[in-house]
Amino acid sequence: MRTWFIAAQCLLLGTATAVNAADPAPAGPTAPVIILAAPAATLAAPVASQEIICRKEKETGSLVKSKKTCHSRAQWAYIDDTNQSFSRDLADQTRTKSGGN
Repeated sequence: MRTWFIAAQCLLLGTATAVNAADPAPAGPTAPVIILAAPAATLAAPVASQEIICRKEKETGSLVKSKKTCHSRAQWAYIDDTNQSFSRDLADQTRTKSGGN
């Protein structure tokens, strides 16, 4: 989003300077160039998905020891979906196997 905003600014500034360079020198005062900016809500949206969230995970075999892991909200969503998919596939595989014949 930020790249798009910067590209739009460059495009507007480049267009404004190209138009001013093509015109002969004006006799009176020049009008200011107006650059439109995106609303603050639009710029704040990507930041919410990149918010860092930390979770404590207990170590296997220990009652006290834990490990702190930090990821963005999007990364946690991907990790949770992957883990859930793996668990579902594992349960399906063990359910469909024959009884050892």
